[in-house]
Amino acid sequence: MFSMFYIMSIMLTLSSNDWILIWVGLEINMMSFISLIFMRTSSGIEACMKYFFIQSLGSGILMMMFYSDFLWFDYLLLSVLSYKIGGGPFFFWFPSLCESLSWGMCFLLMTIQKVLPLILISFLVSMFLWVIIFSSIFIGAMGSMNQKSMKRLLAYSSIHHIGWILMCNFIWEMMWLVYLVVYTMLISGIVMILMNDDVRDVGGLWKVSSKWSFVLGMLSMGGMPPLLGFYLKWWMFYYLMMLDMSLLVLMIIMSVLMFYVYFRVAYVLVMGGLSIMSWEMKNENMNIMSLDMLYLMGLNLGIIVWMIVM
Repeated sequence: MFSMFYIMSIMLTLSSNDWILIWVGLEINMMSFISLIFMRTSSGIEACMKYFFIQSLGSGILMMMFYSDFLWFDYLLLSVLSYKIGGGPFFFWFPSLCESLSWGMCFLLMTIQKVLPLILISFLVSMFLWVIIFSSIFIGAMGSMNQKSMKRLLAYSSIHHIGWILMCNFIWEMMWLVYLVVYTMLISGIVMILMNDDVRDVGGLWKVSSKWSFVLGMLSMGGMPPLLGFYLKWWMFYYLMMLDMSLLVLMIIMSVLMFYVYFRVAYVLVMGGLSIMSWEMKNENMNIMSLDMLYLMGLNLGIIVWMIVM
């Protein structure tokens, strides 16, 4: 039932042309998500209360703006929407909340839960959006350094990718959706592996049963060619080169820093996998081969999508 309300809230927000109805859709979405993440544990209740207070504060500011005459309405609205998705510079609640959630709900928070605010942000593109973009990319890259918790690491990685997704609004109006869909495909395989093997920190990666798929997933998230994640960065670099060369150099530096984080995790797993048998594909893990095909899909899917976008 709560899943049905969750889907209905998304449809209500997408089909509304009035700010009050959009606010109602966001509130229904918040309450439905709280019902989905609820667990009868101290950490589960804490996560529900934390998410409720954070989103209620954002909704309260949003409602106050509707009945007030602000000079910079668009700038404040962008700030509130960035706060609701955990983007920079209002990121502080996002990693701690991901730490308290299960892997499935953490995946939902990092992907589908961002769709509605991102749709609203796409209608409010302005120069102030660059502040959110640069802060998200920088905070995500710096915050993921030396993280031992895999949930916090992926949370900061999500903040970093928020900046890239928002940057798509300056390139093509629907490119942010393409980036989000491909990012969801990439992170879904990593979360699935970590959830099945109950891995919570970097030191527990030795328990991963499908090491080859996990290493491919992390390298693809970092943008290693010719994996699927490489084409996301390739598209962005191609269009940034036409916008501003100094901006392109900055994004390459941030991308290299983030690739170091992913490569460090993959390196720990590769060098820690002393057992040769742990790298062999076992009969019960044959379904993991679909993840390998997903990450290697960049050899053909990336080029096809590139031709369609062009």
